[in-house]
Amino acid sequence: LGWGLLPRPSPYFPGALAGASLMDSARGRRRVPLSEFLSGMGKLLPRALKGDQTIYTGSRLSVAEFAGIKVLAAMFGCFAGMALLKELGTFNPLVLLILGLFGFFVPTLWLRSRISARQRAIVRLLPEVIDLLALCIGAGLDFLMALNKVVGLTRFQKEPLIEELGAALQEIKFGKRRIEALKTMAKRLSLPELSSFVRTVVQADRMGTPIGEVLAVHSEDVRMERLVKAERLALKAPIKILFPLIFCIMPCVAIIVGAPI
Repeated sequence: LGWGLLPRPSPYFPGALAGASLMDSARGRRRVPLSEFLSGMGKLLPRALKGDQTIYTGSRLSVAEFAGIKVLAAMFGCFAGMALLKELGTFNPLVLLILGLFGFFVPTLWLRSRISARQRAIVRLLPEVIDLLALCIGAGLDFLMALNKVVGLTRFQKEPLIEELGAALQEIKFGKRRIEALKTMAKRLSLPELSSFVRTVVQADRMGTPIGEVLAVHSEDVRMERLVKAERLALKAPIKILFPLIFCIMPCVAIIVGAPI
């Protein structure tokens, strides 16, 4: 509620600056009251319970604000438990504890689902981006110009991978070495496919290999690896279907067939 009131950071730093201040330097406005309130609530938690995974979701929330949401969710769970126990006419501290812990961990589950969805979107788009980079380099551009060309495509503006590449490109423009910016991006996302892409670029840069040819070969490898992963998941599907078939579908079939008899 009210998250749309928060000022938006630069599209090239989605979450990488999520812990930064929300001060609007262009107009000198102070942080909105909701952000201040969530940050104040987040200070109630010890540092070990706050977590720092908001930087991986592209969210505009800082770590302190997310911790504040967890505190509010825990309080809401306790209040819901008190209302439930009041209706039942009894009091059980264990119920309050369970509902409070449930409310505390619900935002964490939501955050992990956002991280998983973002990682899947990055892996899905990676081969296409590598192909575009190889095409631009083959047309005569260097790696930075090709990266700038791909980041500037309007059809990819809302993709997480393009946001992360844009953040790395901004770091390079601010004076950071290209290899260091790419390694920082790979370390931040912790994806094997993206780490392999960064290692390929770094190795081609060190050995003087034509980076366009290397990227074309690596794109085929990424697609082949994704195909193997899809086949592996398809082979696991019959085993996963077996348990619902035995415990849910077979009893219903037995009742339908055996009840008339």
